[in-house]
Amino acid sequence: MALVLDRDRVEMSGVGKVLLAVLSGAAGVIHLAMVPSHWGSSTVEGIGFALTGWAQIVIAVLMLTSPSRGLLRVTMLVNVFAVGAWVISRTWGLPFGEHSGQPHDAQFIDVACVIIEVAAVVAAAWWLEHPDFGRSWRTRSLAIFAIVPIAVVALATAALASPSARNHAHESHGAHETAAGSSETTGHVHTDSAAPVNAASSGHTHGAATGSNEIVDLNGKKVKGVKAQDVAAELEPDVPLDAATRATLAQQLIAARDVALRYPTVADAERAGYHLVGGGFGPGAGAHYIGGRGFGAFDPANPPTLIYDGISPTSQVVGLMYLGGGATAPEGFAGPNDHWHRHSNVCLRGTESLFPADSDVTAAQCSAAGGRFMAITTWMVHAWVVPGWESSQGVFSHENPNLRCADGTFNTDAIGRCQGS
Repeated sequence: MALVLDRDRVEMSGVGKVLLAVLSGAAGVIHLAMVPSHWGSSTVEGIGFALTGWAQIVIAVLMLTSPSRGLLRVTMLVNVFAVGAWVISRTWGLPFGEHSGQPHDAQFIDVACVIIEVAAVVAAAWWLEHPDFGRSWRTRSLAIFAIVPIAVVALATAALASPSARNHAHESHGAHETAAGSSETTGHVHTDSAAPVNAASSGHTHGAATGSNEIVDLNGKKVKGVKAQDVAAELEPDVPLDAATRATLAQQLIAARDVALRYPTVADAERAGYHLVGGGFGPGAGAHYIGGRGFGAFDPANPPTLIYDGISPTSQVVGLMYLGGGATAPEGFAGPNDHWHRHSNVCLRGTESLFPADSDVTAAQCSAAGGRFMAITTWMVHAWVVPGWESSQGVFSHENPNLRCADGTFNTDAIGRCQGS
């Protein structure tokens, strides 16, 4: 590669070198800043972000020290590749990684990065053909030109300081989070064929519990597989907390309640950009609205999902749901009593579940129905923190008995919606 970059060395103008270095460096810094959150969600994506970021940083340094026609071509190639990968990930989903085949949501930070990368491609192409452009500029012209790299730095800084940077990893995984939300609102009818999956995690109880075959949901149906293990853990008595842990948990729950009360109705949530997933209301679970924030590092004040007692504009907020990636459950709230759970065998078409989660549906059956199959969802935990909607099964319980169908029951149809709805 060094031979390619050293070949056809070109005496570029200082204007070109500085602009291309700033563009490439800014894109590289954004990619590297996103590595930790992406790595925690998908190792493959984390590696991809790291490699892209370092490649752009190296290009920026070489652009200042050893510009060449080969380097300009590599600049175009790397940034075209990055932009192309972004388009694919937002349109069809990447073909690899833990979120393969799941389109991501576009967020401010990645849109800003793509703008910078497109500008880098255009600039590299221009100076490849016009290497002397800007060489003869005088002080006034250079001063005016300085606005451009400063604007690039300002855009990159704004992107890194935005909420989408803090929560970007899961925030952009729209299809994955939709699957999580969908499984919550339609997963109330279950067969007995799902094999148990070990969901152990440090600091939280997720192992298979004795007698899990006898666990039933609010509708009286037996619960099996991943959900059975997690519900069994939730039904165990809470572990007493020490004073420091209890104080931390109290502050976290206050922060969670405060953010829930900012969106008292579905209309408020929709105005803020949240959208319904899962097809509607499910007894015990409510209606889930995902808002494109709060993914990645756990933050009680930034939940990705709001839960409501219906889907009408005036439906009331009842709780929150948090999501987390990885093989084991996130640490989440202070103490060991926030029992995170997952769902298995989820089949989605868009944001609608075609089969009940945790059932015995196969990938082939899901595909034949026009759906997208997910063997297991991301981790999730409810927080019933809204006054008046406390769950009798605990603040972090899987289901909330207060959430019932219009007839006051938990009776559901084949895919977990209230009968007759």
